Amino acid sequence: MNKIRTLCAAVLAGATFAAAAQSAGAAPTHWRFGVQFGTVQDHHNTEPTGQVSVAYEFDRTWSAEALANISLLFMREGALQPGDHEFNYAVGARALATLPLSERWRLVGGLGLVKFSEDMGSGARDHNDHLDKISPMVSLAAMYRLGRRWSLGAEVSSYTQVHSLNAGLRAEFHF
Repeated sequence: MNKIRTLCAAVLAGATFAAAAQSAGAAPTHWRFGVQFGTVQDHHNTEPTGQVSVAYEFDRTWSAEALANISLLFMREGALQPGDHEFNYAVGARALATLPLSERWRLVGGLGLVKFSEDMGSGARDHNDHLDKISPMVSLAAMYRLGRRWSLGAEVSSYTQVHSLNAGLRAEFHF
């Protein structure tokens, strides 16, 4: 009878440890939605921007992301001086590679393409020239995972064709 009790206790203890091991790593979340607020510096002109993104994680290292970055200066007055530039928006996609630094911290590098739009001063009093360009995009972010659903961090990126520099604070919701 003691052998049966000991065997039952061992089986119960093993089942408890196995259940705990399985429940500790909850089901992975492959999708994430990101919001970012920061600035873009385009030809020595700095403007506030907002960015939204949707990403899919293939595994812990690789993911793909679609993004839209827009100027938060909704009201602009008058024409620009000749040679002056104003950022309008950028829409594109990028591939992301993640380097885990610890259980919660990670570095994320990105490479992609964006359609970049800006206004450029033409010298005319009543209008600006509108320019659309395709530009490579490179980025680097440091992210901190708060829990299963949320991450916070900072990102620096550049649209290399137009020599812009973007910096912002980022929040991500994983689902």
